[in-house]
Order: sequence, then C-alpha cells, then structure tokens
Amino acid sequence: MESTDVIVIGAGLSGLQAARSLQDEGITTILLEARSRVGGKTWSITDSTGVADLGAEWLNDTTQPTVYHLVQKLGLECAAVQVQGEAVLHVDEKTVIRHVYGEQAPLPNGEEAVVTRMKAMLEEEYSKVDLTRCHDCEHDDITLEDFVRSRGRSAGTLATVAVWTRVMLGCEPGELSAASFLVYCQSQGGLMKMRSGKTQGRYVTVRTGTQSIAEGLAASLSPGSVRLNTAVQSMAQTSDGVTVYSAAGNGFQAKKVIVAFSSPLYRKISFNPPLPTEKARLVDSTALGCYTKVLASYSRPWWREKGLSGASQSFVGPAAATRDTSVPGGSFRLTGFLAGQPGREWSRWSAAERKAAFLAQLAIMFASDEAYQPTDYIEQQWLHEEWSMGCPCPYTPPGVLSTVGACLTEPHGHVHFVGTETAVQWKGYMEGALTSGIRGAQEVVKLLA
Repeated sequence: MESTDVIVIGAGLSGLQAARSLQDEGITTILLEARSRVGGKTWSITDSTGVADLGAEWLNDTTQPTVYHLVQKLGLECAAVQVQGEAVLHVDEKTVIRHVYGEQAPLPNGEEAVVTRMKAMLEEEYSKVDLTRCHDCEHDDITLEDFVRSRGRSAGTLATVAVWTRVMLGCEPGELSAASFLVYCQSQGGLMKMRSGKTQGRYVTVRTGTQSIAEGLAASLSPGSVRLNTAVQSMAQTSDGVTVYSAAGNGFQAKKVIVAFSSPLYRKISFNPPLPTEKARLVDSTALGCYTKVLASYSRPWWREKGLSGASQSFVGPAAATRDTSVPGGSFRLTGFLAGQPGREWSRWSAAERKAAFLAQLAIMFASDEAYQPTDYIEQQWLHEEWSMGCPCPYTPPGVLSTVGACLTEPHGHVHFVGTETAVQWKGYMEGALTSGIRGAQEVVKLLA
C-alpha cells in the first residue's frame, strides 16, 4: 500500500496540470493512468507522412493564453493553420457552394438571412449566461432543436445548427438542451467569435503534435509519480483520507484524490460511500458525442490549386466538416470530422465502406477525382476508445443542467473533480482542461494547508 498526499486519476492535460501545480507547492503526488500513454484526448502519432494529431489539434495564440504559454514554456514549435482560399458548403448531393472562408455561405432561396437572425437570437441568449452559475441558464426545459423550431426555423437554419452541434459536441440539436448549448458557446467567447475567419486565422498547431504538451508536463513531474496501465477500479473514504484500488489489486492511500476525466466515465469507478444522489444523476445523464477524425494525406495539395482552403461544412455528411491539416514541409492532408448521427451511421459500416464514403464526399465537395488517391488514410473513432467513450466534451439533455448541474464541481468528501467540462471558459478545449486542473489543485492546496 503506497501512501502520498494526493492521488490524481487520469493523465490527460487536466490531470497532468493538477499534478504539476500540486508538486510546485511541495505536495507529494501519484498520478494513475489507465492507458499506456499520457495525453488523454491529445494523441499524436508519426506515420509515413509526418506527425498526425488524432485528437485535439488546434490552439489559439491570443484567446487561449494558458495553453499557449505552456507550449512556449516547454519549448515547442508552432505552425499557423492553413486558412487561405475559399471554403465550401455541401448542401446536397448536387449542390456545393463556394464562399469566403469564415463567413456565412449563401443558401438556396435566400435562407442565409434566416440563419443570420438565428445567430443574433442565440448571441442575445448566451450573452446572458453567468458562467459561474451555469445551472441558472434559461431554456434548459427544451432541446436546442425545439428552440430553433420555435424561432422562425427553416430547413437551412436547422441544417446549419446541426453542423454546429456535430462539430462542436458530436451530437444532434435534438439531443442536448438549448441551455447546454448556450453555456458551451458562452464559455468559448461566443459562437460568432469561434466561427469567424479572423479568429480562426489565429489558430496554430504544434509541429510535434499536441501530445507533446502532455509529454512535456509528464516529464516535469517527480520521477516515478506517473503510473501508466493502472486503471482505477474503486475507492473507499474514511475521515482521514482515501484508499484507491487499481483493477490489478494495487492499493494507494492519500489525503485527497482528484478525478481528472469526463463525468460519464465516473461510472467505471466504484465509490464508497457512493456519490451523492444529485451527483450520481448528473453522471448518469451526461453524454459524450460520437466523434471521429479521418485523415487523408496526398502527394500534393490539389485543392489549393482550385483556390480552396480545404475547409468545408456539410449538411449531407458523412463528414460534418473538413480542414486542411497539412504538415509544413511535410505531407498535404485533409482532415474530416465525422460526428453526430451521420457519424454514428458511418461508423457501423465496414472499413472499406467507410473509406470509400469519405473519399467520395471529398471528391464531390472539392470537385476532383484526386480525392480518391490518398497516399495515407487514418481513422480515429473516439466513441470506441475505452477510456474516452466519445469526444470532445459532455453535454446534457433537457432538465439536467437546471436541476443537478450545480454539483458538477462539488467535491465528494476528500474526492475532487476536474476536467475540461468543469472549466469556466473554453469547455471542451485544451485551454479549459489546463485551467480546470489548476483550479482543482488550488482547492486541494487550501484544504491541506
């Protein structure tokens, strides 16, 4: 039975940052991770075409200071995201509309005016949200789809909103409450800010992959404090502290525990005493989206030769959106985000069918048969990853946020909870993961003082 001051469970960015902040205060820490690697939903691999990020990939050098400053501190090199050229909107099998990147695409029958009004309505609503009291947000009694339908819907507006929820949360507008979506938008500075060409143009990537951030944090921790391949199965609390047991039967004792992963995964741990009723209901009610990244690499950037940026949105699918994620000085790559219901349906097909469907969509959207000739092709289905169960950030259906949402960050005795969903700002992003880890460590430091 090993003893330490604090046990952190989960070596994603929030857990690693919590451990780093604790050790900076002289508090001994053991970090337990179920996977054979650190990084959580930051996962970078190297293949024949260079470095590829299978999970979180972009950070902003102006609006996300915590993660950007950490990247600089670790000495990691960044590269600007490719945004030159026009984007396309894939309306249906026969209609593809080119438009200025980062701006609203024109829609059939002038429906873009309806979409513009809906954006203004949403902005008016999420601007009212107090991010320190998310459970007080209005419109938690209806789904986002109901909200849109009740406010001058159109086919184009509903389809546009569906692209937003698929890309942002991996779900459909009818699967989350309007309040849950409004809170998510406000936490990121607003829907229009996230989707504007000016702001998106400030995004950068890490040349060695974003997992390098996690690896840098892990390397800075005390030797031996990170334990990989150690899935936590149960924990028991007493008045003096907590005993944590791994699936292999190893025991660890600590004064405090920080759980650093998404709330739907809390079900994998047996808590003794059990989680409070409201916390348990929240855990049972939150969900993670269906989210897959598909990376198709090419010998040359043929889409750029057509004046295209590689960015797209699609009402049809299977990919809800694509981006140019080429490696500077290396491969040329298009990455697709297959999410929500189209992503679920696509994931049920055979590997050959999945690949054929995605490449066919690229060929239609970018008007080139060269899409069928990738030099490399990679899929990462986060829904089927055992220790993620979906991506990127949990959402709630109607009636959850307003009734039990306030207990999201509440400790359970000596057990504290962090993760990107618990962040005040930038929920679902690396920025939110890091700031939540800092917040959790600060809470524990005060209690141990």
